[in-house]
Amino acid sequence: MKSFFLILSIFSILVFISVLACQFSDAGICQPLGEYATYAGSGAIHLGLLSLALFFLWKKDLKSTFSAIGFPGRLKDGVFYGAMTLSAIFLVLFALGIMAILLGFNDQEKVSDKIASLPLIVLIFAVVGAPITEELFFRGFLTQRTGIIASALLFGLMHFAYGSIVEVLGACVIGLVLATSFKLTKSVTPCILAHMAYNAISITFMRMFS
Repeated sequence: MKSFFLILSIFSILVFISVLACQFSDAGICQPLGEYATYAGSGAIHLGLLSLALFFLWKKDLKSTFSAIGFPGRLKDGVFYGAMTLSAIFLVLFALGIMAILLGFNDQEKVSDKIASLPLIVLIFAVVGAPITEELFFRGFLTQRTGIIASALLFGLMHFAYGSIVEVLGACVIGLVLATSFKLTKSVTPCILAHMAYNAISITFMRMFS
């Protein structure tokens, strides 16, 4: 099974490189991608995160693999600690927002504009799919290997495509909270639930007020 995830990882990397190359090329083979290039690239990234996480985390079977990262665990505990994690995320983001205002720097509108331009299917994936792939990789796998700070920094850098410095800093802060939650609870479930809830709330507000 590890071989399957390795092949899937290599495939996703090749797809991402191909999409990236097409952004700087007028070759005929790139024409069918057209406006879907961004979505293909994003899909390749998340497929890569999922397959790499499962490759490195894999035990003898899927049940023991997920059990090692506390997934799904007890639903009651997952919901409770997920709510606590979400509250901590909003608290630290509020503090970051105040600092940005005091410093007279806020480029968050770039994120709002980006979100407003995305189709519904992509937004649904951002709420349901992305939190699972990202939490399995950044918290389930990376936090255990590199620690809280390194995994949070890499998580923040993954959001650079929005073109917003505040977004990258915010993602780093969120990464710190999620990684800390994973370390304390020994479960990725609260992280996934908090991440889903945060994405759903933030996307809804951005769509409403953009």
